[in-house]
Amino acid sequence: MSSVPGVEKRPSVYDQYVTTLEPRYREKARLELHEDDNTRGPALAQMREFIAKHPQIIRCRTDSVFLLRFLRSQKFNVLAAQRMLEKWLEAGHLGYEFFVEIDPYRLEPLIDRNIVVPLGADNQGRLVLVTRLGRFDSKTTSPEEQTRLISLSLETYLDTEIYQVTGLVIIFDFQDATMAHFGIWTIPKLKVIINALNDILAFRIKEIHSVQLPKFATMIADFCIAGLSEKLQRRIKFHKTIDDLKNEIDESVLPTIYGGKRSLEDANEEFRKRAFQERNRLLKQAEMYIDLSIPSPNGKNSSRGVLQREISEESVVGSFRHLNVD
Repeated sequence: MSSVPGVEKRPSVYDQYVTTLEPRYREKARLELHEDDNTRGPALAQMREFIAKHPQIIRCRTDSVFLLRFLRSQKFNVLAAQRMLEKWLEAGHLGYEFFVEIDPYRLEPLIDRNIVVPLGADNQGRLVLVTRLGRFDSKTTSPEEQTRLISLSLETYLDTEIYQVTGLVIIFDFQDATMAHFGIWTIPKLKVIINALNDILAFRIKEIHSVQLPKFATMIADFCIAGLSEKLQRRIKFHKTIDDLKNEIDESVLPTIYGGKRSLEDANEEFRKRAFQERNRLLKQAEMYIDLSIPSPNGKNSSRGVLQREISEESVVGSFRHLNVD
């Protein structure tokens, strides 16, 4: 098992990057992300200097593969990558119960239900993830727990370089979803997820597929889509039936329950094993910390106030709790 990266913001020695990418993906990174041997070193150095000098950042990973998440997602725009890292740390501090508290042992009962399953790489090398929202128990599973499971499934693979370069395909399957599944989500909590997709998820989201969305949920879907960036909005596709989805997803990675060739149970077991292999890293990563009581170097805390309000606000007014749930 590989060593667990530390979270010291000024380590005595930084790791030396050694690529794990095949030549075709190194070329893809060069053409699409402006990454090569000339840009990578200086960009990593700037990210590390940013962390070392940032007064609010107390503990943070500085290893290459972690920092490349942000650089690659922002196509090696260093300033944009630094802003994303800052927002990512803020979200982890203010939304700990959503994004950080993702110990596989605590989430094992949910993992066992094949609800959120990374399916592996498609024929373009992209990670395909299916989320079967109707499989959550709406009476016992909170939005925070649902988000933690999704966060675990993503974080387990975010250090995988190929996926940093090729990106992510998400399938949201709403089969068997009832009003109760949507009614537990307040508008503030939905905004937390929307902002995460827009601002802090260091995966390059290539496609989002929505399957069998109930008619009663269209208002909620419209609200969520309106909050996404235009780029993400253009990458959303709605499918009324499973047959429609089959035409869009590589059949080698599509689960057999959707007419593909991939065993959902086998894929979930691989996810389980991988998540537990990564557990020590996840627990160490949870120790990263940004102290928001210290004045921001920019004179303001860009996303903090908004996120803090969205997480803490629990007013029924303006939420979806008025729905008549099943």
